[in-house]
Amino acid sequence: MMRFVNDIIMQQYGLEVYESKKLAIGAGSNTYFLRTNAGKFILKNASTSEINNPQNEPALCEHLLRKGLPVSEFVRNLGGEYLWTHDSAVYHMQKFVEGETLDWHTAGDALLDESAQTLAKIHAALEDYPALPVGIGEGFFRHMTPGNALKSYKKSYKHAKSIGDTASLEDLDFRIQLMKRFAVPPIRLDLLTRKNTHGDYFISQLICGENQINAVIDWTTACVHPVVWEIIRSYSYAAPECANGELNPRRLVAYAAQYLKHADLTTYDIKMMPYVFYYQIAVCDYYNQYYQSTAGNRDIYLRQAILSTKLMRWFDKNIDELSAMMVKELSHTG
Repeated sequence: MMRFVNDIIMQQYGLEVYESKKLAIGAGSNTYFLRTNAGKFILKNASTSEINNPQNEPALCEHLLRKGLPVSEFVRNLGGEYLWTHDSAVYHMQKFVEGETLDWHTAGDALLDESAQTLAKIHAALEDYPALPVGIGEGFFRHMTPGNALKSYKKSYKHAKSIGDTASLEDLDFRIQLMKRFAVPPIRLDLLTRKNTHGDYFISQLICGENQINAVIDWTTACVHPVVWEIIRSYSYAAPECANGELNPRRLVAYAAQYLKHADLTTYDIKMMPYVFYYQIAVCDYYNQYYQSTAGNRDIYLRQAILSTKLMRWFDKNIDELSAMMVKELSHTG
């Protein structure tokens, strides 16, 4: 691999590689740390799909950098291009950012506050940017229905049983039974605040320094989402109490309040925040993604499946009370 990296980086950038190391982050793409005669860089073999659009990243990040946001800084190759292909694979390179990537559910109070504020600043900074691809929108709700989810979970249950994955059977059975009675208030997309956003904003996409976020990375899935989905999702992956799928309503309210320091939410946004997230994790079959993936680090899908099922069990019992509390505590600031 070292010879491949040496040759391709010399060819594309005219740089000599002294050290290269594959990083085990994300799923579906290969990422390498490089130390060269011109400094440190990250080389990424970016996956492309309906939701992965690496061609949008460089210009988007340039826009955010001009607005003072800490994001990835991409490097043009000798041909003046950010993206290039090799053996039908798409690559790009960005400057290495010093700092630490934290694991799920390890954020302290200071990082939680900064995470929420940074997300709001991103949304504000992207308001004058051209509309990105639609993420959770009309098409999502048209195809990702409880009925379709039920069919998918039944298939995943059958597959899990056939391969002896007994650990997943109980969770899949819970999802199957939940889909048979699943109900949330109607989600009115026309009433939700939808904006350009990161698309996968959570703790593992933050490069953290000692007292600040040094960079928000991996903008491949940047799209238009209901902003409340990314608020509650980023809290759920960062706050320690969520490791067991148990939200702390007070902490979530505090997280949303930090967001509201830099961006607005309507009362409807606040009311529907838990329901939008609950619906999304309920109808997405991460187990099937795990079974179908051939990526070397595909276990991330199973980890997502386990966490989301824990969260679903909590929401199933507490979501109405959570929504009412959030409206009571936050609507006057929206």
